[in-house]
Amino acid sequence: MSFETDLLEHYHLTMKDLDLRCRPGSFSRLSRPYDLPSFKKVIGRLDEAIHKKEKTILYGDYDVDGLTSTAIMKIALDEKGLVPGFFTPNRYKEGYGLNTDRVKQFAQKGYHLIVCVDNGVSAKEAVDMAHSLGMEVLAIDHHEIPKADRAPLDALFHDQESGFLKSYHCSAASLAYFVASYLLGRDDEYLATLAGLAVFSDVMPLVENNLEFAKIALDSLNKNKYSNLVMLCEKESFNYDDILFKINPSLNAIGRVEKEELATINATRFLLSPSDKVKNITRCQHILQVYQKRKDIVKNIPFDKSKELSSEHGFVTCVSSYSGLTGLFAGKLLRDKKIPVLVLAPEDQNPDLLVGSIRAPRGYHFDTFLTKHKNLFIASGGHERACGITFPENKFFQVATTFLTECEGQALEKKEEKDDAIPLTIEDLTFEHYAFYEKFFPFGEGFEAPKFSLTLPSQAFSFSPSGKLAYSFSSNGEGKVVAFSSFDKIQQKELLTCEGSLGFDTYQGKKQVVFRIEDIKEN
Repeated sequence: MSFETDLLEHYHLTMKDLDLRCRPGSFSRLSRPYDLPSFKKVIGRLDEAIHKKEKTILYGDYDVDGLTSTAIMKIALDEKGLVPGFFTPNRYKEGYGLNTDRVKQFAQKGYHLIVCVDNGVSAKEAVDMAHSLGMEVLAIDHHEIPKADRAPLDALFHDQESGFLKSYHCSAASLAYFVASYLLGRDDEYLATLAGLAVFSDVMPLVENNLEFAKIALDSLNKNKYSNLVMLCEKESFNYDDILFKINPSLNAIGRVEKEELATINATRFLLSPSDKVKNITRCQHILQVYQKRKDIVKNIPFDKSKELSSEHGFVTCVSSYSGLTGLFAGKLLRDKKIPVLVLAPEDQNPDLLVGSIRAPRGYHFDTFLTKHKNLFIASGGHERACGITFPENKFFQVATTFLTECEGQALEKKEEKDDAIPLTIEDLTFEHYAFYEKFFPFGEGFEAPKFSLTLPSQAFSFSPSGKLAYSFSSNGEGKVVAFSSFDKIQQKELLTCEGSLGFDTYQGKKQVVFRIEDIKEN
C-alpha cells in the first residue's frame, strides 16, 4: 500500500474525514454552554459582582491550565470593570487548591467573593471556612470527585456536572474561555489561544471543542504573534511542536521547579500582557532560566539506589526532592528502559507522604491499576500511560511491589497485541509525503502520533565505541535517519528494523524530513 493509504487506514479515516479534520479552527464550530443552568448561575453571580463592584479574588493553580485559566478570567473581568485580585499558589508552599489559611487572609483583606479556576470542587474545608467568614465561593473546574467529598460551592461551572460535555473532558481554561467570552459579548483570539495551550498541557482528547481550540491557538499565534509568547518561544513562526515542547514546558517549569512564592504570580502576569514587551522581558528571562534549570535537574537527578525495585517488566525508584518533577524523571527513565516506570518523591509539605508518577509505553493501561488499588492511595489520577499517585511513605514496599506485579500481568497481555507501526521505505522520506502527514496534525490524547518502522542495513549506520548509534545517512537529499540512543540489539545484525517518529528539521538553511529512531526490534 502507499504511504497515504497506510496513514488513513491507521486512523480509520477517509479522505473526506481527513479534509474535515484539517480545516482551520473556527469559533463558529465551538459548542457553547450558554443555556445551561449552572453556567447561567456563575454568569449571574459575576454580573452581580461587576455591578456592585464587589471586592473579588481569583484563585488559580500553578500548572499551565491554572495559569491560563486565571489569566483568561482576569483579562475579561478587568475589561468589565471589576478588576479582581488574583492569587496563583506555589506548589511547594501552598499545595494544590484553595486552603483555609488563604481564605482567612482574603477575609482580612476585605474580599467578599472568591472565584476558583482549575480548582475548588474538592476544597470542602476551605469553602466552609469562607462561608463562616461571610464570603461566597464560585468555581470553574473540571476535576472529578465523589459527590460526598464535594465542596458546598455557591456556584459551579463544570464540564461534566453541568451537562456541558458528555463524551469527553476539557481543560479548565476552555471553561473559563466560555465564561469570559459570554461576559465580553465576543470571541477573543488571545483568550482562545490561552485555552488552546491548556488543551495540550492537560492532555485533553483532541476532539470537538478541544480540537477547535488547539487549531485556533496555532492559527492565532502565527497571525497575531503575541510578543510574550514570541519571546518565550524565541521565534515568530509557530507549529504544534513549539506549543508542546517549548511554550507549555517553559510555563510549567515555574510551578514544578520554582519555590519562590511570587514565581507563579509573575508567570500569570506574563500571560496578562501579551503585547507589553517592556514588562515581559524580565519575566520571560526568568521563565526561560527556570526552564533551563528544570532541564538540568532532570538530566542530572540522582536516584536513590536504596529505594529501587525492579523486574523484567517494571522499575520503581525514588528521588529526594522536587516532587513536581517526578513525571519528567519517569519520562526520562521510560525512554531509556522502555518498560513502565514509577518515580516517587517526598511530598514537600508532608514528608510522611510520597508523591509518584507512572509512565508507561504504548499498550499499557495504568488507569485501571489506579481503580483496582484505590485503597492504597490518598489521591490518584491520570491517563492510561501517565498517572499520578500519593500515598503514605510507610506503604512504599506495598505500592512498589503491587505496581511491579501489575507490570508483569500487563506485559503478558501486551505480547498478544498487534504491532501498529506503519511500515516505511527510505524512499518515503520526502517533502510530499511529509506535507500529507501534516494534514493529520495536531496529535495528542485520543489521536496519538503514529509509530513508523523502517528496515535498513546495519552497514548504513555508524556507532560510537560505547555502542551508541550516533548518526546515519541521508536518503535522497530530502530525508534522513538519525538516532542518539544506545541499543542492545544491533550487534551482529545484518538488517535493523527501526521504530520511530517522523519530524521536520531545518539546519543551516537545509530542510529535511527526519525519521528519528526510538527503538530497534529483533528481525
